[in-house]
Amino acid sequence: MKKIIVLFSVFLGLSLPVFSQSKAELISLCVYLPTNMDIPEAALQYLENKLETFATSNGNTNFLLCDRFILTAKIDVLNKDIIAGPPQKISQTLSITLQIGDVQEHKLFASTNLTAIGTGTNLTKSYMEAFKTLNKNDKQIVEFLEKGKGKVITYYQQQCEPICQTATLLANSHQYDEALYKLAVLPDLGNECSEKVQDLMANIAMQKINTDGLNLLNQAKLSWTKEQNENGAVSAVSFLCQIHPLADCYPEVEKLTHEISSKLEADEGQRWQFQLKQYNDRVRTERLKMQNEKEVSKMQIAAARDTAVAFAENQPQQQIILW
Repeated sequence: MKKIIVLFSVFLGLSLPVFSQSKAELISLCVYLPTNMDIPEAALQYLENKLETFATSNGNTNFLLCDRFILTAKIDVLNKDIIAGPPQKISQTLSITLQIGDVQEHKLFASTNLTAIGTGTNLTKSYMEAFKTLNKNDKQIVEFLEKGKGKVITYYQQQCEPICQTATLLANSHQYDEALYKLAVLPDLGNECSEKVQDLMANIAMQKINTDGLNLLNQAKLSWTKEQNENGAVSAVSFLCQIHPLADCYPEVEKLTHEISSKLEADEGQRWQFQLKQYNDRVRTERLKMQNEKEVSKMQIAAARDTAVAFAENQPQQQIILW
């Protein structure tokens, strides 16, 4: 019985995620630096962090959902001098080329070149001092970012409808995760298609919730049918706790939990029923919220974006060929 109580205690501690509305406005732009760059690791990490500040300079970049558009840098050493000490120092003049583009279609959207000088007591510090001179407020960098991000927005504007069509076809084939991922990368452009995206995401999210919920319910029923005892209850509950409160099958979930509770031994049944009451009360509270159409929509979009992020994280790393 202790295992059953632990399962319900874990579930009772869960809360449904809510994404802020601003998430929909983010464009998917990732910082990427090739692993074969002949630059000390600490300096390379500093450069990556610097580029991330550039990417988020106007607060509209999504690092979680991006596999197409990247911001990168190419570094060439134009001059390198050893300055006698003590302490001895290394001075370098670097040519830094910043680029934004589409790695799937191998299209370069924007590029700019800057020269930076860095002097330090070792090679790492020399690179880092040069990278420190890069300023996100520099007019040349601002114009570069505006041009590159503008091309990304143009892509989304042109491809919004085709992406919606592809997502619909994927959903019809029960490939809900990929369908939601393709929709989630689209930013809110404030047009009719963006409204369609939100509605389609909510619709596909509900299809996934209902399909997954029914599968989980059937697995719970099978576990309980095989063993109508504590072990069977633990197994069944492990499936039931994964069912989203929005699922259409939730009345059947409540029916099964009641059946499980009523069949347990009387001495342990009291503890079970107490946990079950807490569980059912929480679910009823969540479902009561669902009477508000706006709240339901938020929960659907939250579920959709959770699925999209999980799908992105489980994809194999693609080989990126720069321009």
